[in-house]
Amino acid sequence: MSDDTEPTKPETARLFFALWPDAPTCARLDEAGRRLHEICGGRRTRAETIHLTLAFLGDVDLARIDELLLLAGEIQAPAFAFRLTHSGWWQHNRIAWIAPDETPLELARLVDGLKQRLGSAGFRLEARPFVPHVTLLRKANCNKEVLPSEVIEWRAGDFVLVRSVLSERGAAYEVIGHWPLLHGNNDKLREN
Repeated sequence: MSDDTEPTKPETARLFFALWPDAPTCARLDEAGRRLHEICGGRRTRAETIHLTLAFLGDVDLARIDELLLLAGEIQAPAFAFRLTHSGWWQHNRIAWIAPDETPLELARLVDGLKQRLGSAGFRLEARPFVPHVTLLRKANCNKEVLPSEVIEWRAGDFVLVRSVLSERGAAYEVIGHWPLLHGNNDKLREN
């Protein structure tokens, strides 16, 4: 007798590491999204889901979440501050965003450290280069529009591991891990 049942796939969770804004920064980002929405239409990012992705993991076996939590706890990176200074729009995926003029060195090092540890542990990551940005609109049409200038200061004092659960309303995010960045004299606001 043959067994025609398919092997069961492991349960997974859709995960990513991110910087999560504090309440005042989130409010400023939400307001920037409102202003962009007036110009470009589309669907605004809900305030409670605004973030800056550091490393997108995609679907990860639930059995490996504890490993991720331990791995992230090994990261020793300084707290830092930076400015989001310009808005833009990617026509290919219709996302409107805000970003720093240049990637802050501390942010690049945090991302590199995460990606190195994740890769060494066998986690698959997106191959595309890291482009720091905060998504403010989806399904936007900013074609031929001049986007407003913004200057939003963000003091990054920690990073998080987030589980994304898709629903009819969009993605709901649950922070499942949280790690402080090291504080010292190196978190002064960087001029970009």
